[in-house]
Amino acid sequence: MSLTAHLIKAVSRRVIKRDGLDHEQLTRHLRRHFNHTPTIRLLPSGVRCRQLEARGFEGDVVSVKAPTMAVLYTHGGAYIAGITRTYHNLAGKLAKQLNAAVYLPRYPFAPENPFPAGVNRILEGYRFLLDEGYSADNIAIGGDSAGGGLSLALLLAIRDNNLPMPRCAFLFSPGTNGFTDGESVHKNNASDAMLSADMVQRVAEIYIPDAKDRSHPYASPGFADYNGLPPLFISVARDEVLYSDAVAARSQAMKANVPVHWLERDGLFHVWPIMVPFLKEARQDTNTVIDFIRQPRASSG
Repeated sequence: MSLTAHLIKAVSRRVIKRDGLDHEQLTRHLRRHFNHTPTIRLLPSGVRCRQLEARGFEGDVVSVKAPTMAVLYTHGGAYIAGITRTYHNLAGKLAKQLNAAVYLPRYPFAPENPFPAGVNRILEGYRFLLDEGYSADNIAIGGDSAGGGLSLALLLAIRDNNLPMPRCAFLFSPGTNGFTDGESVHKNNASDAMLSADMVQRVAEIYIPDAKDRSHPYASPGFADYNGLPPLFISVARDEVLYSDAVAARSQAMKANVPVHWLERDGLFHVWPIMVPFLKEARQDTNTVIDFIRQPRASSG
């Protein structure tokens, strides 16, 4: 593991990880750190970023001049925080290497807008890309943490609404269990440098305030039927509390004969691939993601 990874883990453990906060305190804590952390934007040559407000989509677009495919990437932030600006460097690499336009949607947060508001907004974003003329075979779906869970829910909603399936989806440490009762939640409570068992439990209560909704496939996509879904790329660190969530998604995909590219890392931290270009491991593993997206596939439509 690189020195940079060690430093990020140490800072995350000190600054982000918490126990014992109530709903309001946790919301303030995560919004303070995720929404106001300074970022350094390093876009590749030929890649530009613009804000877009249109019917069905509001957010940032990081793109080459003449893209031939689109990526709809949903950021993480525990369903209650996060900003698209944090993801410009990742989006820039994807745009450059895939000759793509990467769409980073802003979506409504809990507690003001609980489940299923986020899923509904991301589905609108997918419809927007289809309306813009992108073939589903030229759209990739991506997301990290809560955004990974939303991306899985999006795939289920696409299928349930009889829309054409995207080319593939890539998920970094996705949250897939609204019950937060996976084995790793408590087993890895000490080893996870960013999240605690207490945090993920409080987040579930904030995002899904009505407990009976936690069994809904869009709230807990780790238990859903994946029949008809496109190929998935799933990455997760072995030591994180959401490890079981990622394993659950892989298991459901395998039951449905959905191809899965599984990337598991020892010693790393929650959603490490988003730290491109600053983290060596993120540079390496996003290259693997790009190769996955490029793989030839039969039409998914």
